[in-house]
Amino acid sequence: MMRFMTKGSGLPAPAARRLTASRKQIAILILAHVIGSSIALSQSASPSKAQPRLAIAVDKTLTQGRDAILPPHISHLLGISPDEREVPVKQFAQIGEVVKGFEISVAKHDDIVIFLEDRSNKESTFYLTSPLGRVKKVVWVKAGVGYDRPPTAKDKNAFESEKQYWLDLLAPKPPK
Repeated sequence: MMRFMTKGSGLPAPAARRLTASRKQIAILILAHVIGSSIALSQSASPSKAQPRLAIAVDKTLTQGRDAILPPHISHLLGISPDEREVPVKQFAQIGEVVKGFEISVAKHDDIVIFLEDRSNKESTFYLTSPLGRVKKVVWVKAGVGYDRPPTAKDKNAFESEKQYWLDLLAPKPPK
């Protein structure tokens, strides 16, 4: 029985081919791991577009806020609960002539709701935002009937004002 040796390996040709195939598989696995790791690293290393003070306000609300419920019809109109179910939230609220609230969904911390409730006019406005701090959706309720709509320029200005109110309260800027 004759065996052919591959040049320089000291192994018979079939064994050298198996070794070469194994090396290729190992090289492919290593390359896939390196590429996957570098992609994951580049994604996690990219700067977050989340607003730092908003992130602080969210964390504070989740740790110190009161347990509350976002009503089914509001959560549905905001798009948080497609099944029209109550959504457990953590909440800070200010009660006065107008009730103001800042809420974070317990299940999905990216769902941030800021609301105003004017009981004398039986009118409420709910703003859905995310860690990016831009208003995504507005729900207006008049006499118990809710209407969702894309945010108008007026909505965006009112939202920015309310967001600033909550940021100043929950995540004040450090003194200079």
